[in-house]
Amino acid sequence: MPYSAGVIDSFHMALADGPTEVHKITVARQILREYAGTDDLFPTTHLPKLRQAALEKYAEALELEVAAL
Repeated sequence: MPYSAGVIDSFHMALADGPTEVHKITVARQILREYAGTDDLFPTTHLPKLRQAALEKYAEALELEVAAL
C-alpha cells in the first residue's frame, strides 16, 4: 500500500533530518562564541540607543543644517 510505504519512509527521513538539526546547533554555537554579552539592558545593536548616540555625535552638524533651512 502506498500509505504504509510513506509512513515507513517518514521514519527514515526523520533519522536523516536529525543530523541537520545537530549541525544547525553546532554552527550557531560557533558563531555565538565570537560575541560577548553586555551589562546593559539592551544589546549594542538596539536602534533607539544607536540613534541617540548618532544624534549626540552629530549634534553640531545637525544644528548647522537646521539653521540653514
